[in-house]
Amino acid sequence: MTTPTLGSILLASTEPERLRSWYEQAFGVSPNPDGFLEFGGVAILVDRRDDVAPRSAEPVRLMLNFHVADIHEAVAHLDGLGVTWVSKLELRGDVWFAALEDPDGNVIQVIELTPAYVAERRSWSPADNLRRATIATRLPAQDLDRARRFYAEKLGLEPAEERPGGLRYTGSSGWFAVFESAGRPSGEHTQMSWEVDDLDAVVAELRRRGVTFEDYDLPGLTTVEGIATVEGNYPSKGAVGERGAWFRDSEGNLLSIGEPIRSPDAGH
Repeated sequence: MTTPTLGSILLASTEPERLRSWYEQAFGVSPNPDGFLEFGGVAILVDRRDDVAPRSAEPVRLMLNFHVADIHEAVAHLDGLGVTWVSKLELRGDVWFAALEDPDGNVIQVIELTPAYVAERRSWSPADNLRRATIATRLPAQDLDRARRFYAEKLGLEPAEERPGGLRYTGSSGWFAVFESAGRPSGEHTQMSWEVDDLDAVVAELRRRGVTFEDYDLPGLTTVEGIATVEGNYPSKGAVGERGAWFRDSEGNLLSIGEPIRSPDAGH
């Protein structure tokens, strides 16, 4: 069996609206269009289940750890919500910890890494640092407002956050940024790709929104109605190939959408 990707966490509740609202207030997060609360590369779905108790019977069987930039500020904010603390704020080695209950009795932790911990990390080798790093894509834009309109109007995407000269977008795993730049992309190679479950449906919807897909007739890469079939895939995908479609954003960045082609005997 190939190693899977942990795509999300389900937090079951008999009162999901109440629990979801608490997490929104506690950590300043809003649900994405699919209802998931996104924390960096991990998404949490608070959903109703009829086979769970109103309160967690074993509150520390699964614990969610939330890493914060300023734990004293976070603790003060949570105190303002009237939370019940399981473990008061304390420094354990080079890391600050505090544990609390959510409204369903699940125990969660807030964590802050100290400068001493970060300094120790810096002693790691470059390879160690890169293996532990978050991977992200950055796309240049000569006109950031124009790029923002393209991603909103054509792709239906809004930035999760922004800063002067930059927009950051998140997905269920990973993120990408569009940044203001005088440089212009060559558009001769794929700069970023999304992997979806139904390529035909996504391509049809983007076409409806006005996205123009590229046509290719090259050795090993021929598109039919904008979609190409490519042989081979990475072992972890559990696939024998991939279907893909390419388009350019308003700034000339070449982007793609892919769908793995599963083996007929996959899962057997």
